[in-house]
Amino acid sequence: MLIAQTGGAYSVARLITVFLLFLFVLGITYLTSRYVAVFQKNHLKTANIEVLEAVRISPTVVFQIVRAGEQYLLVSVAKDRVSVLTELSPEEIVHSEMKPDNFSEVMKKATGKWNAARVLGKGRKSEDKDVTDENE
Repeated sequence: MLIAQTGGAYSVARLITVFLLFLFVLGITYLTSRYVAVFQKNHLKTANIEVLEAVRISPTVVFQIVRAGEQYLLVSVAKDRVSVLTELSPEEIVHSEMKPDNFSEVMKKATGKWNAARVLGKGRKSEDKDVTDENE
């Protein structure tokens, strides 16, 4: 009888210990990822090389406009090589202010389209049923 009672309490204690260790590891992972993100963000701000724009030409080739110091370069990046196509003057570069999308706005747009498609889909099904009912 005593063995059964201590076994149950021991199992609960092990479960709680494992859960607490999981939360600890999760917290350490979160803090590490935040630290790395801040470090990379600060590192990118002080870098002399910046990719201004990138356009995919094919599945394996990307053209990039790169600022390296005071020079602007048009670069082709392929699977196995990187080639400088030409040097661009600062006057040839069109600077456009593109603000990043707000995640909540993107989600509202996506769910709005999904809800509209769902409503339209229901409407079509009911119209189809009416048509079949009239034909019978």
